[in-house]
Amino acid sequence: MYTLGIETSCDETSIAVLKNLEVLSNVTISSLKAHKKYGGVVPEIATRAHLKNIDRVLKAALEKAALELKDIDLIAATHRPGLIGSLMVGLNFAKGLSLALGRPFIGVNHLHGHFFSSFLNYQYKVKVPFLGLVVSGGHTNIYEVRDIDKPRLIGSTQDDACGEALDKVAKAYGLGYPGGPVIDKLFRPEYKNEFQFRCGKKGLDLSFSGIKTALVYKKNELESGGKKLTNSLKRKILSSFQFSLVEVIVKTIIEACRRKSINRVSCGGGVVANSFLRQRLEEEGRKNKISFMIPSLEYTQDNGAMVAGLGFYLYNKKRLVSKLSLAAEAS
Repeated sequence: MYTLGIETSCDETSIAVLKNLEVLSNVTISSLKAHKKYGGVVPEIATRAHLKNIDRVLKAALEKAALELKDIDLIAATHRPGLIGSLMVGLNFAKGLSLALGRPFIGVNHLHGHFFSSFLNYQYKVKVPFLGLVVSGGHTNIYEVRDIDKPRLIGSTQDDACGEALDKVAKAYGLGYPGGPVIDKLFRPEYKNEFQFRCGKKGLDLSFSGIKTALVYKKNELESGGKKLTNSLKRKILSSFQFSLVEVIVKTIIEACRRKSINRVSCGGGVVANSFLRQRLEEEGRKNKISFMIPSLEYTQDNGAMVAGLGFYLYNKKRLVSKLSLAAEAS
């Protein structure tokens, strides 16, 4: 079965073609460069970029898969959450294809697509129950998944998402946007306790706004005291910062596993590309006998393959389809 997946929830225009759960193509064009000078994604710019790019992304995805549109059996698209204008471009494009081809259409939640991404290319077996961990620029969520079409949110950030905190701190320290990859490159484990920063935690819920503010205050404190913020000092501060972020996420997901008596966790989202987070999940997984299913790096960011994969699974196993009246939902 060939599934076409369309993802346009933020700044990536991404379309993939899957044969069951095997990725035949996954083509993405990002408008990131257009947003850099603003220090974040500008919704209007993102929407215009999707309108400009979606036709050629579709053509490239089909060519790479060596298929034609008439070969597609199912069309899946993100309908929530995300930027409303961006979502509407991809969702309406998918509906148009569904009508033109006479093929079933299914709208998916792209956060659920993130934790499904580890199952692409049969990297891991789809088997419930498991916990879903999504760590991205806009979300930090933990799901209990006993039925894939009905995941239950059991923990989340109460303010800033982890990736958002990384981006805002990087901006404050003059490192540009996006900040996560830059901080990850600067990170050195020997400096993890050079400064003491704490993330908020209550049960399975997290808070990252306090640590973000603490980093800004630390910078102001050092500069007002006449201390030069050298590259070496930045590295020490930001290494301690990243260590605190990663450790609270790892601690919380381990706690969630114990509470729910579940030893399988499927991870996804842009921050899962962080090398130290991947390392710590693998280490703690071995120590606590928990299987952390971590996707390939190419499937951590927003991508059409995860949308197609989840859409295929829901249609194939549950026979779920969506009406063409399905609306885009920002949250």
